[in-house]
Amino acid sequence: MDINIFITIFFLVALIVLTFFIAARMTRRAISRVIEIFQRHQAIGIHRAKTIDELGLRPPNLLERFSRLRDYKQNALKILIKNEVIHLTEEGKLYITEEKIQELSRQGMVMSKVL
Repeated sequence: MDINIFITIFFLVALIVLTFFIAARMTRRAISRVIEIFQRHQAIGIHRAKTIDELGLRPPNLLERFSRLRDYKQNALKILIKNEVIHLTEEGKLYITEEKIQELSRQGMVMSKVL
């Protein structure tokens, strides 16, 4: 095999691995930021649930998607809802429980904050 082909394939594979690594790291960072947003807006418990607009987590429109860097918070919010960290009320409001915050804090996913 020609050495140039080998080098090209190696760099392509390395680029793909790097892309996945960066996406995973940015998603993990976004998860912490989403939880911090819930804490900052005091959306802790079902009685303090907030809408996506109140939390500032509305998905960007098409023009904003093209004019900004990728925002991983939407993906992080979906992951948190799917894993039942963030809960959804019948009215469509979102909240997190104090127990989940403490559990995530023990896992090092979020810093404990006094509200």
